[in-house]
Amino acid sequence: MPKRKPNQPVGGDIDWFVIPIDKLRQWGIFAFVVVAAGILGYFVYVRTRRSPEEKARTEITNASALLTRASSSSAASTRPGSNVSSARDYLKGAQESFSRKNWDDAFRLAVESQSYARRALGGLAANESGDASFIFVEGDVALQTAGHSSFEAARQRQALFDGDFIKTGRTGSAEIMFSDGTLYTVRPGSLFEVRRPASADASGSQVKMISGAINVYTSSSSSTVATEAATAAIERESRVTVDVAAGEKTSVTTFRGKTTVSTGKETMVLAERENVTAAVGNGAISAKVLVPESPLLVLPADNRIYDLKTGDQIELKWSPVSKAVRYRIQISRSRLFVPDATEVDLDDRIDTAARVKVSREGSYFWRVAAINPDSHPSDWSSVRRFKMLTEPPRLGGLAQPPNLAISPPQQMGNLFLIFGKTSPGAIVTVNAEPADVESDGSFKKTITIDREGYATLVIKAVDASGNETVKPVKVFVESL
Repeated sequence: MPKRKPNQPVGGDIDWFVIPIDKLRQWGIFAFVVVAAGILGYFVYVRTRRSPEEKARTEITNASALLTRASSSSAASTRPGSNVSSARDYLKGAQESFSRKNWDDAFRLAVESQSYARRALGGLAANESGDASFIFVEGDVALQTAGHSSFEAARQRQALFDGDFIKTGRTGSAEIMFSDGTLYTVRPGSLFEVRRPASADASGSQVKMISGAINVYTSSSSSTVATEAATAAIERESRVTVDVAAGEKTSVTTFRGKTTVSTGKETMVLAERENVTAAVGNGAISAKVLVPESPLLVLPADNRIYDLKTGDQIELKWSPVSKAVRYRIQISRSRLFVPDATEVDLDDRIDTAARVKVSREGSYFWRVAAINPDSHPSDWSSVRRFKMLTEPPRLGGLAQPPNLAISPPQQMGNLFLIFGKTSPGAIVTVNAEPADVESDGSFKKTITIDREGYATLVIKAVDASGNETVKPVKVFVESL
């Protein structure tokens, strides 16, 4: 029988470990920190990522509130088949689907209920934030609200909802900001419908294009554009143009990012500077076409001021583009380059410079696109502005700082639309980012706040003499 080692306790088959009490305290603290971090992580996850059940519950709550408003409206009809009756039926279906734990159907039916309730309310729902909003309207732009048969003139900052139709005439164009941060520029001669996601798992803005063309700028969310010929699923951080010839074909060009084009029979993924066309009826998608890079503007510097008394000749320069055989240049009084305000539109420029004569006072915008041997154009360059004045301001000659009036910011989640007016000719920045300023001094800017809680927007207007006016605006971002 083996002898026990000195100080070995009885029961030699058991291993003993001596753990100091301070080590136990350290492990206890460590375990507490791990558990606390796990609980905190779970809380953050729950707060920032809603489940399909929560999404469905939220839409049902919103639908119920809208139905209550619509039912109490004196203009609302409760007869069978009316908008109020349809809203009530869809809400009942949503609640029944929710009780069966069918979250997707509950979400979809609740959204449908809201759409019919808004149709019953008509203009009474105008004070809601909406699924999107007009941030700039120019020329002939009309809106047909859901449930109505006529179009009315669109207004800047007007809210848009599921089922609304937007139409631009030959001289009309608009910018529309969706609640997810996607920016749509609607070009002249376009017609499309605003849509909401039909699934609790779906996200991002959605529209149905009937005809015309739109430019889509996505940020942190995706976007979907459906047409009669195809569906374009646009990924985040992308710049895409969708051009629809009603009853014929759809052309999709990705200038930045990625887009998946699908017809139900064929699917094509477009990378940067790729274009395809989908025809109506047969589900076929053309082969990819590579479009040129867009030129970079060189001269004059942005917001350059010219004196008409000393000359009316302006030289414009831009960078050359590989494989470009010609360039298209536009000069317009409109920032959106609507036809009636565009004074120069030439697509036969061979050189990378042009000398133009401008004899009228005012602000002008210009841009350039490259065209390859197959006549495929690039994306437009960035837009620059120059001003023609009969009496340009002299540096140091103005004692008064520019005026600066700011409207209450329009909030869409963590996006803020800033509108205001300053003295004509002044430059405006919001948190050091340039705003779009019109010739009359009105301006707008979209700002994203990435953190929750209070934040301060610093809005600054600077005139040609260097005088400046600064106004801080406090906003609040609430967690979802």
